[in-house]
Amino acid sequence: MAGRPVVVLVLSLLLSALAALALFDPRTHALRLQIDPSIERLLPSNNADRALYEQVREHFGDGDAVIVAVEFKDLYSTEGLRLVQQLNARYRQLPGVSGVASLATAPDLVAIDGDLDVSTFTQQAAAHPERIAGFARQIAGNPLYRNTLVSADGRHVAFALFVDGVNEQQFLALDYPQLIRAATREVAGDAAVAITGTPVGRAATARALLDALRFTVPAVFAIILVLLYVSFRDWRATIAAALTVGLTLLWTLASSVLLRMPFNLVTAIVPALVVTLGLSYTIYLLSAYFDAFGKPWLSERGVRTRWVLNRAGLGLLLSAATTAASFLSLLISSLPAIRNFAVLASLGSLFGVLLSLSFLPSLLTLSGCARRETAPPGARWFSATATRLAAFDQKWRAAIIGVAVLLLPVDAFLASRIHAGTEFSKSFSERSTVRRDYELINRDFDGANLMSIYIDTHVNDALTDPALIGQLDSLEQWLRAQPEVGAAVSYVDHLKLINRAFNDGDPAAYAIPDSAAAVKQLLVFGGGDAIRNVIDPRFRSALMKLRIKVDGSREVDALVKRIDLRLQAMPAPLNGVVTGTPILATRTVQEIASGQFLSIAIASVAIWLLLTFMFTSARAGLIALLPTVVPVAIYFGTLGLLGIALSPTTCLIACIVIGIAVDDTIQFLARFNADARAGADEAPAVASALAAVLRPITLSTIALCSGFLVFAGSTLATQVQFGLLSAFTLFLAWVMNITLTPALGSKLRIVTLWDMLRLDLGESPQHTIPLLSGLSLRQARVFALMSRLEKHPQATRVIRQGDLARDIYVVVDGELEVWIERQDEHKSLARLGRGAVLGEAGYFGQRRTANVQALSPVRLLRFDSQDLERLRIRYPKVAALVLRNLNRIQAERLARATAMLQ
Repeated sequence: MAGRPVVVLVLSLLLSALAALALFDPRTHALRLQIDPSIERLLPSNNADRALYEQVREHFGDGDAVIVAVEFKDLYSTEGLRLVQQLNARYRQLPGVSGVASLATAPDLVAIDGDLDVSTFTQQAAAHPERIAGFARQIAGNPLYRNTLVSADGRHVAFALFVDGVNEQQFLALDYPQLIRAATREVAGDAAVAITGTPVGRAATARALLDALRFTVPAVFAIILVLLYVSFRDWRATIAAALTVGLTLLWTLASSVLLRMPFNLVTAIVPALVVTLGLSYTIYLLSAYFDAFGKPWLSERGVRTRWVLNRAGLGLLLSAATTAASFLSLLISSLPAIRNFAVLASLGSLFGVLLSLSFLPSLLTLSGCARRETAPPGARWFSATATRLAAFDQKWRAAIIGVAVLLLPVDAFLASRIHAGTEFSKSFSERSTVRRDYELINRDFDGANLMSIYIDTHVNDALTDPALIGQLDSLEQWLRAQPEVGAAVSYVDHLKLINRAFNDGDPAAYAIPDSAAAVKQLLVFGGGDAIRNVIDPRFRSALMKLRIKVDGSREVDALVKRIDLRLQAMPAPLNGVVTGTPILATRTVQEIASGQFLSIAIASVAIWLLLTFMFTSARAGLIALLPTVVPVAIYFGTLGLLGIALSPTTCLIACIVIGIAVDDTIQFLARFNADARAGADEAPAVASALAAVLRPITLSTIALCSGFLVFAGSTLATQVQFGLLSAFTLFLAWVMNITLTPALGSKLRIVTLWDMLRLDLGESPQHTIPLLSGLSLRQARVFALMSRLEKHPQATRVIRQGDLARDIYVVVDGELEVWIERQDEHKSLARLGRGAVLGEAGYFGQRRTANVQALSPVRLLRFDSQDLERLRIRYPKVAALVLRNLNRIQAERLARATAMLQ
């Protein structure tokens, strides 16, 4: 790949062209992306609550109407009611409107000479103007119309528009609220209008999601261009990295189209997240690319690319793997939106690292960036800062670790206060039209949210039994007494009104008839079309409709729990279940929150296993994970402390941060491992490793935080909250990675899987090196990596007679001579080859008894008591075998020495 950049570019661009064809319709040039703002469809299709909701809509019609409130100066007049009639007719002409409920369609039941007049209020106003004076009193005494069709002060008139013929995409494309406002102006001039309802909320959410996509993605790309150029001062590298990130986004969006995954409240985060992750990967690769300045041997075409891939490739691949593992932990969720987010975010992460390791270096090579031989801006400052940080981290090591560990139980306690919740109205700013309209209608009409209680008896005509009707009437009275409920109506209210009308308006007749036959007769002959929306033709199931004044999921859940208890107290065969859009929204939030900590646990375990596999030690994996766990714990503690609820977006932050923040930890530990092994000392390696990674991880953190802060410009409060909290938590992770990670690593000798695969101990070291006898090949490599593998040229004095040193050497390759100097004479004692152990006298505190010099280039394993102690702690079985072999070798030497003396 490094030697064929043209081939890599051609393949990448070809795949990108195919992705563009999948993403854009070639005929209309429109995006094929689907936007689904419906919160109820966040639930799985087989969810019981969602199934009940669909069943009720099928049997009793769609209750999610568009509510329009128009301000009137003089409603109760001939002109005012004529205006209501005209508005009703105009709204009925709007595309897709199947019906309108208002004073122009609501019958005012009046008995005249034994006949029931079912004409509407506007019809009566036209035919009998003298009745208008009594309309206000009649509406106030009618539970079906009171604060439903007219506000209590008589200033606002409500119209319920049923838009069954308009789907969500058409509703959004037509800008239905604007259509309604335009129609209102045609009839009522400049009368104030407020519009709300579930379709309006969905459209506003969809528009906000689209606006967020249009804003966040370009904004993040602008950040990319500025940050990359300021960081590397090379326009070719800046453009190459921006193209890499752009292709990452293109491939991810095309995947969402091919996999039929719509963008909703959850998955709308993916584009900006993928762009930000891609930027982070490109920063790591560019940092490695420009670290090669001052190395003339890397200037040849292809050589630098191979060097960069060897230097940064493993860290980037492991970073992508841990990030994807964290995202994929969300697959346990039963919510399709969360699972879709997990898949798309994981794919975006993998696409980003793949393009960063193939497309980007190829483009850099062809663009001529490899000819640059100057240090990147700020390199000296970062190097000096890293030196001071390393000294601080090692000096205060115990305090840093202690504070980090102490934060875990404190934050766990604060996190116990966290609750799950979301509010539709507060998702929008106080200045937004959609929120102002909702709050006006919610205030003046005793609630703007609709929910229902589905009553089913499974017995025909059961709901004509006066005794059961009395139970439902009692339930209604109880519901109206609940503080969250603005109104409750059912077929019982219709029945009472019909009965009163047939009894010449006698207030005493506003009651339930004494016999089932009378009930059935009144409902059949006096109910009209309106009754069909609240009771089925066989009188076995009914719908009780509620208007509630709250839209917060916590308040809705508390109300539903009380209603459920009340429903359980009803006698057989009455069975009641609460349903409606607010219920589905509440269930969605609860479903998300219920899987939150399990997802985090799975993500943490998955990443720990990857780190354990990578570092070949469970302890090293745990240490590498700790700097990531602490900021996540602080995040949850902050939620509990500030009373911030878990919403469909904020619940994703923990898994996102776990997957991203561990990347910086890996970068430090991988570099620390190489430097500690090369320098044979952990303390200087902390400074050198921190100097190498401080600049890229700082730039990466700036990129990530900036990318998430872009969400603060969204019109949706949940996305603003997501952006701010994500940036805050990632900043905490950066603080941990420049303090806690070096503090932990300063006493840690790491053995990576990559080191084990690359390590060459010759053929069958466990059989040809006595000290490694009984070990497996993997265990032999572990011991070698916990020690120090050194190379010495010919004629090097490895051990000097009389020195005090506690190192033991094992010959891997080459030949050495053991000799002593007696009376200025060189006296050879032995020649040692592969497998020989030397220097053990010094290990036990004695001075070196002889000189050891390389007769040829040699490779030696050198270790001391500290290395063996680390080996005992991390790999006790390996340590036991090595110590056994060392004792055996010592015993054999002692036996030979004793035999020589005899």
